[in-house]
Amino acid sequence: MQRMMWVSLSILLSASFLTGCDKVANSAKNLQSDWIGLERTVELYSCMTGKLIKVYRGDVRINPEDTMGTSILIDGKKLHTNLCFVIAEIGVKEENIPGQSLKP
Repeated sequence: MQRMMWVSLSILLSASFLTGCDKVANSAKNLQSDWIGLERTVELYSCMTGKLIKVYRGDVRINPEDTMGTSILIDGKKLHTNLCFVIAEIGVKEENIPGQSLKP
């Protein structure tokens, strides 16, 4: 069963890289998150002041069906928020923008 899952995932990822289609690549990333899990951080900010309120770290999924606010699953626990947030995959390299600093 696990071997079949890896084969399916490999085929889907290969198809996404070969076609270059963003929708297929996003679907492959979602499947990878569901099956394997992706380590991510979620930073919640005040939308009015921009102040950092809380940081979460773990396996993160977003529920896109919510119309009022956003539901985020963090390690299987649901967080419903209408705050501004940034989700970043752990290990993604950030690059400096010329003339701007990433840290205040």
